[in-house]
Amino acid sequence: MTETATIEDLARAADDAGASLVEEVNSLADRLTPRRMVDEALSVVKARGSDLARDAGNVVKAHPVATGAAVAAIGLALYAGNRISKAELDLGHDLEDYSDYEDSALTAAATDGDVGDDARALVQDNPVIAILAGIAAGAALALLFPTSTAEKRSLGALARRLTSR
Repeated sequence: MTETATIEDLARAADDAGASLVEEVNSLADRLTPRRMVDEALSVVKARGSDLARDAGNVVKAHPVATGAAVAAIGLALYAGNRISKAELDLGHDLEDYSDYEDSALTAAATDGDVGDDARALVQDNPVIAILAGIAAGAALALLFPTSTAEKRSLGALARRLTSR
């Protein structure tokens, strides 16, 4: 009889654990409904959105040239991505006719001077490298300006963690 009682106790304990697990899953399902998650996200955005907008405005005022360079780099990246997405592969009958894409701005008649021709050829042959170079130039330009209090406040902890390693 002792063996039967022990098995029954174990069965009851397993049933209780299963019921507890079902309650936890139902509780999680109630907390993770899409409507509730959207409401929570909107409340966080409303609470912190004005601070973020104010900080962004302060950064733009403190670093207008760096901001302009960053916007230009992003614009160039979007433009190049748009051009690349519209690219056509035309192999013809052999590889001599191969063309990634046609860009009239880059293939237009170049002005006299080897530097200009070389730069155009480099950008035409390697648009991704040109984008990365623009981003790097914007970042280098941003390093020439002192950090603002908004940058120190928002990125200070991250900078301390990165430099302490």
